[in-house]
Amino acid sequence: MDRRLLLAALALALLPQAPAFAEDDPMALRPRVFASSDADGNETWKTSLGWDWTRTDREHWTGVDVEHARYSGDHWSHSEQRAYLNAGGTLGAGETTDDTWRWQARVGSNGDDLIGSASLHTEGEHRRELFIERDLLETRDGTGLGRMSTFAGAAIDRPLGGRLSGTLLAGLQDFGDDNLRTHLRGNLVHALVPEQGLSLQLRTRYYRNSEPRAGDYYSPDWYGEALGVLALRRVIGGYTWRAAAGIGRQRSADDDWKRARMLQVGLETPRWKQSWLRLDAGYSDTPVATSTGTGSYSYRYLMLEAVTAF
Repeated sequence: MDRRLLLAALALALLPQAPAFAEDDPMALRPRVFASSDADGNETWKTSLGWDWTRTDREHWTGVDVEHARYSGDHWSHSEQRAYLNAGGTLGAGETTDDTWRWQARVGSNGDDLIGSASLHTEGEHRRELFIERDLLETRDGTGLGRMSTFAGAAIDRPLGGRLSGTLLAGLQDFGDDNLRTHLRGNLVHALVPEQGLSLQLRTRYYRNSEPRAGDYYSPDWYGEALGVLALRRVIGGYTWRAAAGIGRQRSADDDWKRARMLQVGLETPRWKQSWLRLDAGYSDTPVATSTGTGSYSYRYLMLEAVTAF
C-alpha cells in the first residue's frame, strides 16, 4: 500500500468515533495563521484553512484542515503541504459539566509522516489532561532529515485552599534521534484580585536530555527555570482579554544563572452563532527546541485564528 494511503488510514483509525449530529447543525470555516522567529534566525510560517461540516458548539465538531508550512533560516528553507482530520467531542451523552471528559484530535500527514495532536481532558479547577503532539523538528537538520518531534504527557490542576491552586505536568519528548527529553513543570497560582481576574504566579520547568547535544537544537544535559508572573484575564463586553508578564532566572548544565523573561497577550471576541476570532502573541528569552543556545536568546510568535459558522 502507498505510504500516504497508509498514513491516511491510520489517521482515520486514531480519531475517536464522532457523535451523530442533526442535519441542520451549522458548518464552519476556520482560517489560521501562525508565525514565529528566534535569535538564531529561524522562522516558521503556517497558514491553514479548515472546514467543519458539523460544529454544534465549542465541544463538538468534525472537519478537515489543509495547511502550508514553511521553515527557514540562514541559507536554508523548507516548505511542505499538510492535510488533517480535525474533530472534537465529549465522552458520554449526559449533560456537559466541568468533570466531563472532552477529546480533541487533529491528525494528518505531510505526505511522509504522521503528524498532529490529540488530547483527553476535563475542565474546571480539578482539570486533568492526557496529550500527545507530533510535528516536524523546526531546524535545518530536522527539516532536511525529516526528523519528527513527539511530545506526550499528562497534567493535573488542583486547588490548594483559599485563593491558591497548582498545576503539575510530566512528559517525554522524542526528537527522532537518540535523544529522549524528560519534562517536569509546576505552577502555583494565587488569585490576587479574583473579581478583576488578576493573579500572581510562579512558573517552573525542568528537563533533562538522555543524549545531550545530539542535534542542532538546544539540548544541554539539563535545563531549569523559574519565573514570577503577573497575569490578567478579564471579560469586558463579551471580549476576553489576556495578558501575562514574567521575570525570573534560568540555568543549564552549560551556563550559570541568568535572567529569564516572558510576555504574552491575547484577545478573543464574543461568540456569535458559533463564530469568533482569537489573537495570541508572545515573547520569551528562554530557549525552545529550535535554539542552539548561543549568546542571548529570544523567541517571538503570533497566532491569528477565526471560526466563521454558517
